[in-house]
Amino acid sequence: MPLERINWVDHAKGVCIILIVAAYASLGYADMIRQTSWMNGVITWAEPALLPAFFFLSALFLNLSVFGPGKHFLDRKILHFIYFYLVWLVIQSLMLAPAGSATAPFALMGSILTALVSPPDSLLLVYMLIVFHAVTRLSRFLSPQKVFVSAALLQVAFATGWIDTGWIVANQFGAWFVFFFSGFVAAPHVFEFADRVMGHTRELWNVLLGWAVANAAFVALNVSDLPLISLALGLAGAAAIVALGLQLSRIKWLAVLGHAGRHCLVIYLTFAIPVTVLQQALAINGRIGDAGLACLAITLGGVALPLIFHRMVRATPLNFVYQRPRSLRLRNARNHSKASLLPPPPASSSNA
Repeated sequence: MPLERINWVDHAKGVCIILIVAAYASLGYADMIRQTSWMNGVITWAEPALLPAFFFLSALFLNLSVFGPGKHFLDRKILHFIYFYLVWLVIQSLMLAPAGSATAPFALMGSILTALVSPPDSLLLVYMLIVFHAVTRLSRFLSPQKVFVSAALLQVAFATGWIDTGWIVANQFGAWFVFFFSGFVAAPHVFEFADRVMGHTRELWNVLLGWAVANAAFVALNVSDLPLISLALGLAGAAAIVALGLQLSRIKWLAVLGHAGRHCLVIYLTFAIPVTVLQQALAINGRIGDAGLACLAITLGGVALPLIFHRMVRATPLNFVYQRPRSLRLRNARNHSKASLLPPPPASSSNA
């Protein structure tokens, strides 16, 4: 696969994970200080595109494994995420537990068991990736058009409020699976599109500007979550993030954005802990008077600190929090690749 393709996917994922951290940081901080800021406005504007783009990008390379050996798929796409979900569920439960509950083992165990069927917000996306991968594998021989239409109708039904199961997993499945499946079936067209528009920088920026204005208009009119509109904005937003990734991947000093995208699951699994600590610290001392700047500082910390921690532990026994031990892998799947959160390094340009 050409180097450019991997670079733009990493940059697009980098945009998504930073916005996800920003949303968690801004909404939580606003609740703490009972005051919204301009960062909340940014998140509200990005919301129609954010999770659709995240799930869309997460499925772009699924064709490489979904039709492959069952044990390999189970190991790399199901047990892989289950392992990291369970490890970080325990870590977050211990470190983010309310005062006193950490010393009450039965209460702590109860919260962990509850999270097996009702995931916390800070790990919800990993849980849904498990569900989405499993459903896509099971439906792989069905007509893609029929699956997409069914998923789209389900999304519309949930957007209208006709369906509300009361179970967060079912509700999230109905809201977001259509975007994950779209990334899976549209992947060849997405990569073809990326190759075709690679040199059209000015035109792409104009299209992105038009999308940003149109998206802002729907948000300002308070109609972005309405049936059909939310579906259209989600698909448009996923396409826009793809185009944005293409544009940003050409800017050398934004290589750090691609680095964040490449480590997006490392950041996602870890960020809730430093973000919570920073929120509480800034809410108490109030050294940053502007709430928006405080949220921005929390976001930067929530992205940078997980990367620093990962670098510190990757050559130590603590690396089990980011790399699944070989002893916990299916025997016939062990020789395919390491059970790490990170994708393989980009192919060299000579191999493109």
